[in-house]
Amino acid sequence: MKKVTIVLLAGLICLLGTAALAYNEAPMLKALVDAGKLPPLEERLPIEPFVAGPGALIAEENLDLEIGQYGGTLRLVSPGASIVWCVDVYLGSIESLLGGRGISVDGIRGTILRDLEVSEDGKVFTFYMREGLKWSDGVPVTVEDVLFAYEDVLLNEKLRPTFPAWLRTGGKADGEPMKLEAIDRYTFRVSFAESYAGFSAQLAIAGWRRYEDLLKPKHFLKPFHPRYTPMEELEPLIKEEDLAKGEWWTLFNRKYSSIWGLSKSKAIGFPYLTPWIPVRKTTTTTIFERNPYYFKVDAAGNQLPYIDEVKVTFVSNPEMVKMQVLDGEVDWLYGKIALEDISLFKENEEKGGYRTVLLDNHINPPNILFFNFTYADPAWREVVRDIRFRKALNMAINHAEILDTVYGGFGEVPSLPSSVYDPVKANQLLDEMGLSKRDAEGYRLGPDGKTFVIPIENEVGLKSRVSVSELLIDYGQNIGIKITAKTRDTALYRLRVSANEVKATVFFSSRPIWRIYDDYLPWSGWWGTLWTKWWDTAGKEGEEPPAKIKRLFELSELIKSGAPSTPEDKALMDELYSLVDDELFFLPMIDKTKDPVIISERLKNVPHKGFSIAACYSMEQFFFRQ
Repeated sequence: MKKVTIVLLAGLICLLGTAALAYNEAPMLKALVDAGKLPPLEERLPIEPFVAGPGALIAEENLDLEIGQYGGTLRLVSPGASIVWCVDVYLGSIESLLGGRGISVDGIRGTILRDLEVSEDGKVFTFYMREGLKWSDGVPVTVEDVLFAYEDVLLNEKLRPTFPAWLRTGGKADGEPMKLEAIDRYTFRVSFAESYAGFSAQLAIAGWRRYEDLLKPKHFLKPFHPRYTPMEELEPLIKEEDLAKGEWWTLFNRKYSSIWGLSKSKAIGFPYLTPWIPVRKTTTTTIFERNPYYFKVDAAGNQLPYIDEVKVTFVSNPEMVKMQVLDGEVDWLYGKIALEDISLFKENEEKGGYRTVLLDNHINPPNILFFNFTYADPAWREVVRDIRFRKALNMAINHAEILDTVYGGFGEVPSLPSSVYDPVKANQLLDEMGLSKRDAEGYRLGPDGKTFVIPIENEVGLKSRVSVSELLIDYGQNIGIKITAKTRDTALYRLRVSANEVKATVFFSSRPIWRIYDDYLPWSGWWGTLWTKWWDTAGKEGEEPPAKIKRLFELSELIKSGAPSTPEDKALMDELYSLVDDELFFLPMIDKTKDPVIISERLKNVPHKGFSIAACYSMEQFFFRQ
């Protein structure tokens, strides 16, 4: 068995660092201990807490890390409550079993887990848990929670009809499912039939997997599972939920609360491993308080987080987010500010008591025009699958104008040859395709003799997508292509995408600057819903894709299964993106843009360099200067 060197080194540093530490806690928790309402700190921390010191999960040069001060309420704001990004991502602190540095797979080490060993052949992974780690309700975390997540959830067809591809050999949809073995109370082993060197990266950052896939609070959930509770005892609970007799799996899922649902009412009282846990919710706010059993400490032995409470205010639209910031009612905001508004925020910094910082955007390209190549309309398919059409539309887009007007010049024009603005050539290509006939308004007719329309649908929440879509309408008109744009509620939008009902959308992507989800392509659900379903089900559902699309999926799986940051990995990445660029499957608007972040003048330990989203890895270290 060969131990991953960097993980071993991190574990040694952790042991040396914690051995001499005298632990401290927040005054609000000490008061509860003194009153006999909470166990002493030493009983709440694991034997070896995670030390969130310099360079632990964020590069030292990106963060001027200080020993913080306890106290305060962190005020956040979110437009809408369908998917509360600032809660479900930020407050979940992207807690995963393993961690990389920043948003990369560099420096993988134990976080929730203490350590990791990997066999020479990349088939066997042995994990060591933190002895004494506890759920937010004080119940110990052990291998029993891992076995429950594996045997009673992942292997239960009622709860998981399809075993996840990323937990199969090589991360393939048709691969053999992983095997899990309990070694002792705090050690377990995962094995695969073939080498899966990329598995540790999957657990660390790829896809924000976090811990819940392989770790669930058995003590909380077993009362809703027939393996542990007789059906005659479950039936009254099932009836209370107005479910059909015997429908225990729906009851179970209603009682289970994912980290992605921290903002939902059912999250209150559910056990987590996050720095803050939800305690109160209204129609307009959710209040989170510090987790008294959180497993991280700073370099001085202070239990994290520093901040006592987080208050999230829900508003109805992005403009109200803007007003909250300008009025000084927001302490930290990321991902909700349009670059075109940057001057407004800069001008009001002193009044609002905040600073506006421009960091790197991990979303590159930040806005892409996706065509759904599998939409059930033969005329639509014939047009959008013709590369001449995609090249023509790309040439009709004035990328330089988008860069200046939507992004304030912060970014670059895509380097693709067809991204050079040339509407004359674009018109020639469309005529060459046979789209030369036009309707009374001058718009081109499709192969079915009807006006060819690109109906863009976007989800609510990001101003730049609306702005880009409005410009695309003008660019399309210049070459006789009718484009419309509509904004939908996030929940409805996502449902329509998954149901293959959206023809076109403007959404973001992430080039291999980091590894997002288990798919290293721009999300295939946005551009090939039926192709994706065919690949994910090994041909049982969906529609068989053409050879070039199959190669994209194949490359994605090879990248996922292999060791990251190797020459082989780079070669696969290069091939994948060369194919994407050559075929122009997606039309990027701009590249390498910046991301405005609002930070209260009192808020410290917030990264000042690197990717803006990396702050999610240090939220527990945020503190207010008193």
